This record gives sequence, structure tokens and C-alpha cells, in this order.
Amino acid sequence: MVILAVLVVNFFMKIALLRQRVAAPGGAEATLINLAQGLAGAGQEVTVYGTDPEAEAQRLLGPGVRYVPVPIRGGKTVRVLTYALNARQLLRQAPGQVVFSLERVLSPQVYRAGDGCHREYLRRRGPYLSPLARLAQRLSLFHGVVLELEKRLFTAPALSGVIANSRQVQREIMEHYGLAPEKIRVIYNGLDHRQFRPLEEPEVAVLKASLGLAGDARVVLFVGYGFARKGLAFLLEAFAGLKNPANHLWVVGKGPIRRYQQLAQRLGLGGNLKFWGPQADTAPFYQVATVLALPTIYDPCSNVVLEALGCGCPVVTTGANGAGEFINPGANGAVLAQPQDTASLRLALEEYLDRGRDPRVRQAAQGAVAHLDWGKTVSQTQEVLAAVCR
Repeated sequence: MVILAVLVVNFFMKIALLRQRVAAPGGAEATLINLAQGLAGAGQEVTVYGTDPEAEAQRLLGPGVRYVPVPIRGGKTVRVLTYALNARQLLRQAPGQVVFSLERVLSPQVYRAGDGCHREYLRRRGPYLSPLARLAQRLSLFHGVVLELEKRLFTAPALSGVIANSRQVQREIMEHYGLAPEKIRVIYNGLDHRQFRPLEEPEVAVLKASLGLAGDARVVLFVGYGFARKGLAFLLEAFAGLKNPANHLWVVGKGPIRRYQQLAQRLGLGGNLKFWGPQADTAPFYQVATVLALPTIYDPCSNVVLEALGCGCPVVTTGANGAGEFINPGANGAVLAQPQDTASLRLALEEYLDRGRDPRVRQAAQGAVAHLDWGKTVSQTQEVLAAVCR
């Protein structure tokens, strides 16, 4: 058995890694880069097929990974289709590769469902839309195309294996598309513990001062892209009901903020709310925060939650987030049944604003993700790919 394991690890492969964007500032793109560099570092020949300009993508991927631009055109719906079709055409011109996709495309051999299950996302999103918006969702050409691609992908004879980044996503794929559990392997994202780590309290005090925060100030932190899906409106309402009016709410991420500024004004939040915009390095925000709040409507497995826990920051999120699998309620955070339950969200925030800097809480947070490592993620992914080759 030991000899077989060594043979699997050393199995040479040519891997075609598919993802539209390499340079976008999101968790999926960071995962792509870590997987590409890790597989290449393990001795595999890795080629990424993406849509970014070649020079920019190659700079991010590094010299050990080859990059092939895939031509696309049109708006987002046409881009999804032309990427799937043109990537397939390019792959036919370069046979002998294991096709490993991080996108919903036509006939990959291994698919990593890092974006979750689109059918489940639409189901969860529907109740939060107006009747007109629900109708628009049902009639949406974009959603129709994505659902068709997803269905074709999961029912394709060429599909040998699926990687889910949480048990939640594994269950969703089984429920909606009937895949056998043995065909889906759960492999969590890795975590860079050199970057996402707790600081000693004197270091925290210095960092707080550099961010313009008093030493005893308490911060509820929100980090994410796509404010509506991540539940920022629910968080604003819950924050407005907190007992202590001196708490701070910091929002880090990219998105239109006018609607949320207006809501904050109606709720009387005043200077307690600060929008920081997108940040290249989010670790300092986790390290000074008292608690991270992410009342998301749907997340396959939010990297933000893993990063916050790695920094020793407790997390309040929802049962619609696969990363909730790392939360031990009462020890390092809370998992809400519904994102719109602002009363429960407020109570959870009150608890962890009081307990969030307790060393026991912060140790429990860090310990929950201590086993996550990109080397392990790459190794487990390589095992799945090698099984396909064999």
C-alpha cells in the first residue's frame, strides 16, 4: 500500500486546468493559482486555459505554468458559452491532457465545484427576491445557460470525478444531479498560515493604531464581494440593534455601496460604519477584528471564513455556507439557520463582541483550520487526477 501511494504521487501527468479568470480578486482565482503552482511544483506539466491577457496571467501563474488564452466575445452569457466551446476546441488540438476544470464546461474528466451548485444557489436566492425579480431569474438567459452547462457536465460520460470544497456542496450535487457519493471527493481549500495567523495583543494594539482605531475599540468585520448575496443588508440591520453604540462595523470588499450607505443612514449608524473598499491584504483586518460576520445567502465554502479563523477571529455565518463546517457553536462562532434572522444575528454578535478577544475563543478559531494546508490540498487533488489517468 505504501508503494502504491508513492506511485500515485509520482505519476506524471499533462494537466489542462480550466478557469476563465486568473487575475480576478477572488477566492476561486487564488485557488486556481495555488493548484496550478502546486501541481507544477510536484512535477506535473500544467497548462491553464483562461481569458485574461497572456502577460498578466503568466505573471500571476509564474514560469512553471504554461498559459493558453481562450478567445471569448459578447456579454456574460455569450462569454460563458464561447469559453466552453473554444476551450473544447483548443483541447482537441492538444490531446493527451487530463482535463481538470474549475468552470462549468463541456466534458471535463475532473470537475472542481468551487463555485458550488448553481441550481441550489438559485433555489436559496429566490425567497429574497421580489416577485418581479423572481420572474426575471426564471426567464434569465444567463441562468438558463449556466444550468444547462451544469446539467451536461454532471451527466457527461467523460466525467470521472468531482471535487467538492465542502460536504455541503457534495450533498447538493448528489441531491440535484444524482451523482454517487463515491464519485465526489471533498477536498477543502488550503490556507497560508504564514499570512493568516493570530498576533500577540501588543502587535494588535500597534496595528489598530495604524488603522485609526482606539486600543479598546471593538470591530464587527465583513469581507466579501457581492454584497447582496453575502447578506450585508441583514448585517447592517442587526448591527443597528446592538446595545453598545460605540462598536464599529468595517466593510472590506468590492461592490456598489450607495444602497448600503443609504440604509445605514436610515438606521442611524453614522460614523460607526466604514467602507474600506477592496484590499490586497485582508489579514490585518481579521487580526484586529473582534468578530467576522458573514450572513450569506449562499457560499460553497467561503475562504473569508477560513482566513478569519486562521487569524484567531471568531465567525458568525449561516447554514448556507459550507465553511460553517469549521464553526463549533459556542466555541469559535455561530451558525445561523437563516441569513435574514437579524435578531439571532444580533445576539450572536453581542456574544462575540464580548468574548471575541478571549484567548480561548481565539485558540478555538485558529485550531479549527490548523490542518488546512495548500500542500495537502494539492496532494489530494493530484490523487484524484492520477486515478483518472490510471
